[in-house]
Amino acid sequence: MIKNLFTKHDHRIVPGITKEQAVQASSWYWRSRQFGIALPSPYSLTGGQFSSKLELRQSVSLYVMDEGPNVGVDIQFSAELTDEGAVVGVVGAVLLLPVTVAVGAVSYIEYDNDAMRQINDFWGYLYQFPKNPQPPGPAPAPSWAQSQGPQPFAGGPPPQAGPQMPPPPTAPSAPKVCPSCGASLDSDSKFCKNCGTRL
Repeated sequence: MIKNLFTKHDHRIVPGITKEQAVQASSWYWRSRQFGIALPSPYSLTGGQFSSKLELRQSVSLYVMDEGPNVGVDIQFSAELTDEGAVVGVVGAVLLLPVTVAVGAVSYIEYDNDAMRQINDFWGYLYQFPKNPQPPGPAPAPSWAQSQGPQPFAGGPPPQAGPQMPPPPTAPSAPKVCPSCGASLDSDSKFCKNCGTRL
């Protein structure tokens, strides 16, 4: 059974951008936040993300329309928990604040704060897009994932390998000498320079 945590809806007018640019920017932003993106029409977008570790599903839908000389963008963002995820929220709430916090409230606040941060970051990126039409950087880990270890959808580059140790130095080899006359030889000599013995 799925339990809806929240659904957020926002509509804003974005000046200086075309509908095509708004869809491109929206796609880049939500992909950078590890959402799978589909484009059901030229001016709409849907996306989803699922964290199996927390049993959390997030989804976004977006529509772009003309609003006079500007572009209107309508976004809906929602988060849902499966039964397993709801149990995690219950346990967290009971352990942290067993008397005053309702079931799952701690998780709800964390998810809600992260959703608002993502939406606000999205609007900031969209307003700046006409001046700098580049994909956004990787997303910071959400607050509810800080203590969960590596997350399936955490952004950022893969961890770097530790510094490489140089190979141990080789012991210097003894000087090469001719087996016939004992004269010293160069390391790449094929014949002895003293007696002409083939090496």
